[in-house]
Amino acid sequence: MTILLDANDVEQLAPMPRLVAAVERGVLEEAQGTVVMPPRMNLTMRNGGFFRVMPALIHKSGVMGYKVFHGAIEWGVRYLIVNYSQENGELLAMMDAHYLTAARTGAATGVATKYMARTDTPHVAVIGSGLEARTNLLGVAAVRKIKRITVYSPNPERRAAFAKRMAAELDIEAKATDTPEACVRGADVVVVATNTTGRAASIAYQGKWSEPGMHINAIGSTMLRLREIDPDTFGNSGRIVVDSRHQVENESGDVVAAIKENKFPPDRVFEMKDVIGGSVSGRADDREITLFKSVGTAIQDVMAGFVVYEEAVRTGRGRDVGELLSLKQFGS
Repeated sequence: MTILLDANDVEQLAPMPRLVAAVERGVLEEAQGTVVMPPRMNLTMRNGGFFRVMPALIHKSGVMGYKVFHGAIEWGVRYLIVNYSQENGELLAMMDAHYLTAARTGAATGVATKYMARTDTPHVAVIGSGLEARTNLLGVAAVRKIKRITVYSPNPERRAAFAKRMAAELDIEAKATDTPEACVRGADVVVVATNTTGRAASIAYQGKWSEPGMHINAIGSTMLRLREIDPDTFGNSGRIVVDSRHQVENESGDVVAAIKENKFPPDRVFEMKDVIGGSVSGRADDREITLFKSVGTAIQDVMAGFVVYEEAVRTGRGRDVGELLSLKQFGS
């Protein structure tokens, strides 16, 4: 049985608590050495766009698959996640992954917050007011009790609408602020999830705003020209955790800039699998500033896709197209 799921199906079948648990389980398997995940392939299209493929085999969970996405920042991007069973090789599902990419990013932020933020974090600040600002806030809310949020984005109407929506969705106090500095002042957890352009003036978060005990989640982009946080954000953090060190050092404009200024110290940078696997603690004490820098991995995509597939089977949603792929057998 193969299920096809469109964008509307996927958004209805992606509960954040389950996504957080699935991403955590996948990264734990990575720490235990039961995951095969090669570097993602980045190809350039003839029109200047990109074509990227991200595969992973997650042995203990018994799933495998990949995400492929293509396009350009200028005209848009299409996303697809494909999941297979390792047991019999069956193609389980193919799904639109526009929303799910944002949701799995939020789930990774939730996992990082669970391990790196202080246990008492009533105030969450959000810089950004789009889809990923929402999904990353939902990821934090899945692992911490939030009492209030502050939000900033350059557009007053958008930040006010975001605050109103999240106040209703999470049943908490929410306030839009006029500046990013005012937004993050006194916050316990900060989420930086913006549409960056690469201009210096567009950097959304500055390290000089970091306060003792704060945990910062920055999602950024996997394009070198795009920036979201400044080098001081790294330099002022006592502990920096990334989901893939190889990828952030080669694909994140934020990290490359920090490396150039010697503010990405190797002895303070760890991978998420080190923290979840228990070889490194998420924070030293309640006053340490911690930073999670995410660029996304195939583990997150495949595990999130499997959650959506299971929810589709449970609820009968999506289009069942039978056995989509024929089996070619080889004689002895």
